[in-house]
Amino acid sequence: MVQTTSRSSAAEGDEETAVPSPSSSTETSPLLTPNNIDQRTPTHRSSLKRRIRTLPVATTITTTLAALLSVFFFSILIYLVVTKHPAHNKNNNNNNNGHQNLSDHLITAKNGAVASDVEVCSTIGVDILKLKNGTAVDAAIATALCIGVVNMYASGIGGGGFMVIRHQNGSSKTVNFREMAPGAAWKDMYNSDPMLAQRGGLAVGIPGEIDGYWKAWKMYSRVRWEDLFEPSIRLCEEGVRVTRYLARRIDVEKGWLRSADKREWGFLFRKGTDEFLKEGEVMYRPALGKTLRVIAEKGLDGFYKGGVAKSLVKFVREKGGILTLEDLEAYESDVEETAKAWAFGREILTCKAPCSGPVLIEGLNIAEGLDMSNDRSGLVTHRIIETMKWLSAGRTELGDPFDSDVSNVARVAEIQSKQFAAMVRRNISDIRTYGWKHYNPSYEFKEDHGTSHMSALDSDGMAVALTTTVNVYFGARICDPET
Repeated sequence: MVQTTSRSSAAEGDEETAVPSPSSSTETSPLLTPNNIDQRTPTHRSSLKRRIRTLPVATTITTTLAALLSVFFFSILIYLVVTKHPAHNKNNNNNNNGHQNLSDHLITAKNGAVASDVEVCSTIGVDILKLKNGTAVDAAIATALCIGVVNMYASGIGGGGFMVIRHQNGSSKTVNFREMAPGAAWKDMYNSDPMLAQRGGLAVGIPGEIDGYWKAWKMYSRVRWEDLFEPSIRLCEEGVRVTRYLARRIDVEKGWLRSADKREWGFLFRKGTDEFLKEGEVMYRPALGKTLRVIAEKGLDGFYKGGVAKSLVKFVREKGGILTLEDLEAYESDVEETAKAWAFGREILTCKAPCSGPVLIEGLNIAEGLDMSNDRSGLVTHRIIETMKWLSAGRTELGDPFDSDVSNVARVAEIQSKQFAAMVRRNISDIRTYGWKHYNPSYEFKEDHGTSHMSALDSDGMAVALTTTVNVYFGARICDPET
């Protein structure tokens, strides 16, 4: 298991539902009859929870999704503009000056659709919808588990994320399953060597992914827990082809991977050689397959207690970390109300801080008042880029809502207001650009990667947007060979 610090598929049929591809985080969905969520009650849970969410990971959480946020914002913005002002119909292609209509890329299907960055994983999600009569939540979980197997450099059960769920009846929830700092973490633990916050055992937080999926499954599922894991277990055991993106990432990271412990990363090499797997070659992950099977059979306890938990803690501590069994037992994701806003005549549903949802709302509010009627103008592109710069600065304002010392609640509310958007538009020039300080950031953050996103829509109208991350490429660069 890698430790932390678009392709689309549709279920075919007659009646049509549509989702944009790449997927949008603005539409998501809840409710079947929510089952009672199982609540684990470790002895020190209530006192530990607020503390471990905040310490060394407060900055990491707010600086994790920069590139992905830009993709989300741009995709959502273009989709909203196109659906509000369709430029051409299909019969007018000859007048398009070589440009394709974005609306031509919408996928239609009877049983729902899934969009992710791994085709085989999107197909797994669609099979859950079509063959198992699953909900969008079921499809999203199965898809995300697969991505953790195939593109482990960006996602996996050693990480965390956010899920936005919108039920067909209009109600909505978010699940915040971001990682937490271990209970023994302290404020200045990375001062002697800042790289310890990204690499090695001390960078490892308490994984939240399995707990988050469990919470969502308990509320909105129609499929057995085990059935969501079985496709990914098969990929681990029977092999899965290396994607183009994994092959590229291996090539970029080959320096440290070649010197890393083969017990941890041997699955990225051709068997018995020092040569890395290439695109299209088959990769096997038997240890992860065993771990997924334990979780499939035992639920939460299969990950946060028992043999998997003991192996994980032992490995992390051998690598210089401070993770404990008590930390794992104490972890609990949060089910929250969605953040809501209106832009371009649509209701926007997203997650609250520390997620970048408030900044997404900020960006759409800004863009709504900009003239983007000519979508081939360089001026429109310039305005969008300037808006994105304000979004990047806004992300530096996001604090930790679990810690009153850094929650920044008033400022986060302010940047989501229409008044703030109007102020920003007055500071966007059509004839020049500015340096970073013009956008009033609280700090300058390092560009980061190591995140994946998927969206799912089912035939009932439930929709899910799920972001999963290991924070940076290959997480903390350690991988427990036993799990």
